[in-house]
Amino acid sequence: MKVIWHNPYPISTSEVKKLIDSETENMWTQQTLQSLLNRLIAKGFLEKDKRGKEYIYTPLVAESDYVEFESEQFLKKMHSGSVVGLMRALFDSKKISNSDIAELEKLFKENKE
Repeated sequence: MKVIWHNPYPISTSEVKKLIDSETENMWTQQTLQSLLNRLIAKGFLEKDKRGKEYIYTPLVAESDYVEFESEQFLKKMHSGSVVGLMRALFDSKKISNSDIAELEKLFKENKE
């Protein structure tokens, strides 16, 4: 989805593949990419049209809405919907830096008022 949002769209399958391949070490097969794009279409995140011999894709949701949706799904799936559980896991894994903690404290203070 990031490739599609951060590039002019509509964008073709071959353009998506080229951009993903240039940004990652693993080369995606055309079939893998098509499967992913079809799942995003089924979820209502993308629209697919045909242009010549190729399919082109247009996002149907804003990046911020998609991130919110996926974050909620992750929270439900991995932490039974508990933000405290997520934070505890991050603290326990030592993945939160002091600057992260300071930023979180600021966010909590701003949103508490």
